[in-house]
Order: sequence, then C-alpha cells, then structure tokens
Amino acid sequence: MSSQINAFEALAMVPGWDVESADIDELKGGLTNRTYHIRQGDRACVLRLDSGQESVFQFDRSCELSILESAGSSGLAPAVIYSNAEAGILVTEFLPGRAWEEADISVPANLEKLAALLRDVHALPKSGHRTDMVAVAETYEAYLEKRHGLHSFATHCVEVIRSVPMNDDVTCCHNDIVAANVIQGSGLKLIDWEFASDNDPMFDLASAIGFHNLEKEQSAILLTAYSGGGDGELKEWLAGQVRVFDAIQWLWLATRHLVFPRRWQARRLEELQQRIR
Repeated sequence: MSSQINAFEALAMVPGWDVESADIDELKGGLTNRTYHIRQGDRACVLRLDSGQESVFQFDRSCELSILESAGSSGLAPAVIYSNAEAGILVTEFLPGRAWEEADISVPANLEKLAALLRDVHALPKSGHRTDMVAVAETYEAYLEKRHGLHSFATHCVEVIRSVPMNDDVTCCHNDIVAANVIQGSGLKLIDWEFASDNDPMFDLASAIGFHNLEKEQSAILLTAYSGGGDGELKEWLAGQVRVFDAIQWLWLATRHLVFPRRWQARRLEELQQRIR
C-alpha cells in the first residue's frame, strides 16, 4: 500500500485535515521518501510517504517513531501529528526556519552549536533498539553480492567495520547528522530520524565529519565542543567511528545507486572508495 498511495489519499486519512482545502507541495531533496509540505489555513505540516524500499535501506519505523516522539517532546525535533506504519504515513509539524547548507556546517560557531544539540540528543532516553553496524553492513553486502564491480569492495567495507571495536556505552543517536537535516530557527532542531537508534555517540559526530569531508581542525572543534576536550584516546575513538561511517555510507550509497542511479552517486562512491582503502 505504501508504494502506491499518493499524497491526497494519505492526507484524507489524517484526522483534522481536509484534502479539498489543503495546499500540497512536494519537498525536493529527499533521497528515498516522498515528502510534502501541507498547508491548510494557518496550519502547516510535513507529510512523508514510504518509498517501498524500506527493507532495502533497513529503516526501522517503530524505532524511529519512538525516538522521534521523545525528541519532539524535548524540543529537538518536529512533533509527531499522525503515524500509520501500515500505510507508510508519517505526519509531523512543519518547522519554521532554514535548513543548513553544506557551507553552514563548517563554520566554527555552528559546529559548537551542533555539538550542544548532539549532547541533548544523546541525553534522550535509550530506545532499546541498538544498531549493530556489522549486521547492517552484512545486509548491504548480501544485497550487493551479485552486482559485479561492487561486491568485492562491499566485503572490504564489512571488514573495515569489523576491525573497529564496538563500544558498549551507547546512547540515543540520530545517526544521520548532515546539513540538510539541521533546521535553524530560534534554535537548532533535527529532522529525518529514520536511521535513529541506540548507538555509539561518536557515530553522530562521525557522520557530520565524514559526510561533509570536514578537515582535522573542524573535526577538533566539533569534538572539543561536544566533550569539553579532545585527548588522544577520544580522538582515536572518533577516528574509528569516522571509518565506520565512511564504510556504511559507501554500502548504503552503492545499494541506493542500484535502485536509484545518479551520476553524482557514482562520483561519491569513487571518492569514498579512495578514502576507505
């Protein structure tokens, strides 16, 4: 049902919203879901519809909803208005403000603000759903098994992730800290929690560093602002999680490239492959 339902059909299922009087505009920029900005009078919300590829990309919608509700009530994320997992529908409040661009995340003052936001995220109650990065990687590897030119490096990525010691001290994590997921209004909030779970807190910092190719100086600012320091052991811990993120990013992007091929993805895969080797 979720792969066929359209925005009008989905909105008709949401209590208190009238399809006939609502303005529905698709929001561009998402990589896997269909997302819409809904306006009705002085109210606004965001409607997300599943793509039908949730099993491929390993989204745990129940875990996402649990963490999103907690984050929303704590002022770190949009509030949940309506959810129907069977129909693949999620409706959240529309956050006023501006989504960060890549240039924003490299500004030292912004890195300090992001560190404070991540501390708040990591202070949320644990969900009870821990991410096993090796298991995630192995699932992607299995999907790429019969894809010539991809499986060999997928196996290498799994070995890279296995080589990084697993930390037993986990927290609630967003797991996808990229500029487009940061909304700046009166403060900072995060959107797109579909990868959220209990995980190594350094992975959140690593995702910001690895996705945006942050330099050592910028990474040090983020780590120091987050932890209050940056000793050798902590830097090594973060460096290990950056390697995990790079490998997971390559595996995720290779899988996505098979489903939704794009030229920029092929370029990014090559860039990551050179970095991971």
